[in-house]
Amino acid sequence: MLEKSCGTIPYTINNGTIHYLLVKAKYDGFCGFPKGHVEANESEEETALRETLEETSVNVQINRDFRYEISYQMDNGNTKTVIYFLANFKNQTPKRNNDFEDFEYLLFPFDLALQELTFENARQMLKKANDYLMDAASKASLV
Repeated sequence: MLEKSCGTIPYTINNGTIHYLLVKAKYDGFCGFPKGHVEANESEEETALRETLEETSVNVQINRDFRYEISYQMDNGNTKTVIYFLANFKNQTPKRNNDFEDFEYLLFPFDLALQELTFENARQMLKKANDYLMDAASKASLV
């Protein structure tokens, strides 16, 4: 059986440095990015926005030019596909949204975020996202 979730790689810029918002589950210590199951009639982007808001209380703006797909086998034998979008936020503090999961929120520059992530596929995705942002910043400074 195939399961599908969507989420974001939220980031903000503090003092000229990109910081990534990670969620660390208090019940198992796994650290990653906000994501969740697609609900009826939702688009991938709608799911990603809703899940990010539910899990972090942060409103993000999705960059449609960066979409990353991860697929893996779950313990129950199902295959799970997760679609992530790069998403920017400004001047917001992540916090627990009542009635949703309880997370610790970590806002780290690339190197620390990379070390904190639990799964290798998330680390590979973060590397691609960071390369994309650094390339975009480089091109912007050439203009």
